[in-house]
Amino acid sequence: MAPMGIRLSPLGMAVFCLLGLGVLYHLYSGFLAGRFAFFMLSEPAAGGPDGARGSAAAVDLRELLAVSVLAAVRGGEEVRRVREGNVLNEKAKGKTREGAEEKLTSGDLLSNRRMCQLLRAAFPAVQINSEEHVDTADQETVYWDRSIPEDIKEKIQPKEVPAESVTVWIDPLDATQEYTGV
Repeated sequence: MAPMGIRLSPLGMAVFCLLGLGVLYHLYSGFLAGRFAFFMLSEPAAGGPDGARGSAAAVDLRELLAVSVLAAVRGGEEVRRVREGNVLNEKAKGKTREGAEEKLTSGDLLSNRRMCQLLRAAFPAVQINSEEHVDTADQETVYWDRSIPEDIKEKIQPKEVPAESVTVWIDPLDATQEYTGV
């Protein structure tokens, strides 16, 4: 038997090259880039439209972390204040999968409201989802002084991302059963 070689078809090679070029075009044009995290890791060019500092559509993740920590502290203060005042105003809002009553207290609501108001005031373009309903008519203006704690400054570098790619989820008081003393 004679050794057999690999014979490449010119038509097959042309189709393969065109498919490869099509995939590269779609990846770098943004059509598929949003679906592959690898292509989203590159930093935008400084001074470009996406890299402009202070753009309303950009969020600095280090600042978001600092505000989130502050929101958690302020929410915790509300929870503690309600618990120490012993004015829980607990209501049942449903049942868990296990059949236990899921409770809602004024600590949940006040903590949730304080955290949502702070996050929305600091980052109005960011989507904020919360376990509890926040009445928008009841919005108190809460400001962030833009200070970032030193430990966050030391450990986290600033990184801007598009606001539409960020979603913040809030569960103001996990373990409400234990909080109510049941």
